[in-house]
Amino acid sequence: MKTVHIFYNPNSGKPENDLAEKVKHYLIQNGFSEDKVQIITPKNADQAFQLAKKSSQDHIDLVIPLGGDGTLNKIIGGVYEGGAHSVIGLVPSGTVNNFAKALNIPLQLTEALETILSGTIKKVDICKVNKGYMISSLTLGLLADIAANVTTEEKRKFGPLAFLKDSIKILKRNRTYAISLISHHHVLHLKTKFLLITTTNTIAGLPSFSPGAQADDGLCQVYTMSRLSFLKCLRHIRDFRRGDFSKVKEISHFQADSLKLLPQYQRQSAIPRTRIDGDKADDLPVELKVIPKAISIIVSQ
Repeated sequence: MKTVHIFYNPNSGKPENDLAEKVKHYLIQNGFSEDKVQIITPKNADQAFQLAKKSSQDHIDLVIPLGGDGTLNKIIGGVYEGGAHSVIGLVPSGTVNNFAKALNIPLQLTEALETILSGTIKKVDICKVNKGYMISSLTLGLLADIAANVTTEEKRKFGPLAFLKDSIKILKRNRTYAISLISHHHVLHLKTKFLLITTTNTIAGLPSFSPGAQADDGLCQVYTMSRLSFLKCLRHIRDFRRGDFSKVKEISHFQADSLKLLPQYQRQSAIPRTRIDGDKADDLPVELKVIPKAISIIVSQ
């Protein structure tokens, strides 16, 4: 590989800037030409997407996004939109790093950089969701409501534990959402406490949440949960954490390569909003389609 673009958000402050410089220095120390390693500093998410798209169109050999899953979403989506000509190297620097954990990317900086230099290229799936993309997860309902109340600072400070902050309060609220799910093999009209769609085997950074999921199987895993009492939720916390839903009869699961999500009621208060890769996303309706082996990622051998 000859040309490298390192993406980071300059609004993230000095630690992210220092990390970008460390990555650049490491690459130069390991044989990359200084004039071929460039740090890219998009001002916002839309510009990050467009600049990553241009990197791909320009056949930049290696794109390294610094940040969490939301940042990776924009950079990876942009690279794919630009023709998927660039390989992605991951340096986990977010608070949860769900996507990197699913691919067994080392979380330590030096080990992650060594993986970029000596790892192997793996083709992984992404999903097209309306006009955007999903690299790891889409949530709606309970899980999305919990995540919506967690600040960036709390995620940075507490990691996955930050999501426990409002969990009990939201569980007690006991809200359900009336939605319809339409795939090639399923048409479901249901009231659910949450909807979870994953392309990997982790959620909120917890490994083995969806043990059957593979990053390159061309499928997404779809989970819904019908009425479940607060006390029963607490009883199954350990099962949820392990991704073992076999004991929770209220949770349904199926696989799909495409899916339509529709609200059953049109009044605004009844239309749920989704979260994709940890960030706020579209209200329903949403149309999702898996793009098999869409992007190239460097992973450990």
